[in-house]
Amino acid sequence: MTAKHLFTDRRGGASRGIYESFNLGLRRGDSEEAVRENYRRLAERLGCGRFVTANQEHTDIILRVDSSFAKTDIFAPVDFVADGLITSEKDLALIVFTADCVPVLLEGGGEIAAVHAGWRGTAKGIAAKAAGMMACPPEEIKAYIGPSIGVCCYETGDDVREAMRALMGRDAEEFFVGGRVDLKGLNRRQLERAGVKSIEVSGECTMCLHDKYWSHRYTAGRRGSQCGVIVMTD
Repeated sequence: MTAKHLFTDRRGGASRGIYESFNLGLRRGDSEEAVRENYRRLAERLGCGRFVTANQEHTDIILRVDSSFAKTDIFAPVDFVADGLITSEKDLALIVFTADCVPVLLEGGGEIAAVHAGWRGTAKGIAAKAAGMMACPPEEIKAYIGPSIGVCCYETGDDVREAMRALMGRDAEEFFVGGRVDLKGLNRRQLERAGVKSIEVSGECTMCLHDKYWSHRYTAGRRGSQCGVIVMTD
């Protein structure tokens, strides 16, 4: 099977005002009509209109999902928490929402995964955990790390540094520059340590490029959401 994936940005949607224009967040306060139209356009781009989303709470919970998880209405409430989704089903699009956190998409062994890795999830090794749950050796997995806040902008406290050290030891140190942290680099290193060899990493920072991407920090939370999405097509 082959997979199609993409990382959305703010462009090409129907939303207005502070949500302009391709907002995919479902509970951000945007017009329902505009968000529905944005999902229609996303489905058109993917060639797939069956979506699975989760309540993301910065955990390392990863769920295997099937067609029973597909949303019959994009605004239908979801009754489970997960920051990672895995499926082996064709034409079932897995979505993770971001606005500075790291989206990680995986494919291999007839399965796909979508992971939301904020600093707490990264400190729990969620991306590597997802890779370890897939039905193939890690060296057969292709990983895609999407746009997120970069080391140029992500200022953190000592709690973040110590959490990464607890998981990765001294291997975490190179991803800290003064009081800033490279979340994408940490996720890449964790995937490498898990045995994943094919890893593509976006160089774009959501805070630097706040006109192109949603940035929670730049907007102080008054924002929409972009997503990482992956689907098996054949």
